[in-house]
Amino acid sequence: MAANWRRAGRLGDGPAISGDVANSPIGWACAGEQREGSAPVMTEDSQPPKLQRLATVDAARGAALIGMIGYHLSWDLADFGLISPTLPTSPPMRLYSHLVAATFLTLVGVSLVLAHRDGFRRRAFQRRLLLICAAALLVTGATHLLSPENTIYFGILHCIALASLLAAPLLPAPLAFVFAASALVLAAPFLFANAAFNPAPIVWLGLGTTLPDTLDWRPLLPWSGFVFLGLGLTRLAWRSLAASRVWRWRPKSKFSPAIAWTGRHTLAIYLVHQPALFAVLYVATGFGIGEAERVRERFRAACIQACEAGGGSEGHCRPSCQCVIDGLTEAKLTIAFTREDLDPASHAKFSEVIRQCAGRSAP
Repeated sequence: MAANWRRAGRLGDGPAISGDVANSPIGWACAGEQREGSAPVMTEDSQPPKLQRLATVDAARGAALIGMIGYHLSWDLADFGLISPTLPTSPPMRLYSHLVAATFLTLVGVSLVLAHRDGFRRRAFQRRLLLICAAALLVTGATHLLSPENTIYFGILHCIALASLLAAPLLPAPLAFVFAASALVLAAPFLFANAAFNPAPIVWLGLGTTLPDTLDWRPLLPWSGFVFLGLGLTRLAWRSLAASRVWRWRPKSKFSPAIAWTGRHTLAIYLVHQPALFAVLYVATGFGIGEAERVRERFRAACIQACEAGGGSEGHCRPSCQCVIDGLTEAKLTIAFTREDLDPASHAKFSEVIRQCAGRSAP
């Protein structure tokens, strides 16, 4: 089989699959032993170049991980009342999270090609796959203990594990088949969604019509399609990419080495970043840091709830409550956020701010 893969690479149907590179899916799966050395270069006889660990891929993976940590931080800040509880679920933030996840999963496909270029390295693949599966089970167990109603049953680690298993047979497959599979998987939820796929035992396929209540949700369809896409694109553009400056890049700026280092240790960082963020915020808020922001956000939530209970729409209540918050801040009446110990003069100013905002937002 390995000989066939190398022959396919010489015939132009993507590269043969090499074991010289340790760029594994999302930094954790399908990686082999690492070697020190320079970036890949094309040889004079046009044979597939020898590869070393690519700093470009490490940096891309590290940047994606930092982006994911930033998104998770928004949830933590909302949980501690430091920002609006609706910010993490707002359309821009949801789009941001999808872009980060798509980047990670595309790099899984890229790394599969790099890690098995001289032939499929079964033992290395199995070791890394078991590591991913163990990490996914750890995430499921931890979230079940901490938040049973939001347990992660099929998050990004679960998707990476199963998608890597399904992508392995595509390494020697014709490129037309790889891209067709990617297109079909990416489009499947839009073409075949049905309520029959809503039951818990099969909802992870991603063809259901309702979303489960979970902290992380990356179903097999469509998200594994990004793995197939990354695999196909890497095989298609391998020779030009291997000879380009992009692949020969080495981190030189102040922060790029740290980003590349992050990309080489993504699994460990992924597993510890949430407990670390939670601990930092817990200690910080325990010392009163951010108390004003928490009071402000509690006031906002109470204001919106009262407005909507009175018949107001979300599109009306949110700007109205923001108007009240801005007005009270400008009038230096932030004490009104707690509605405690307001003297008659302050209470009059408070009522005036509400009256002005109600009049400004009235249809």
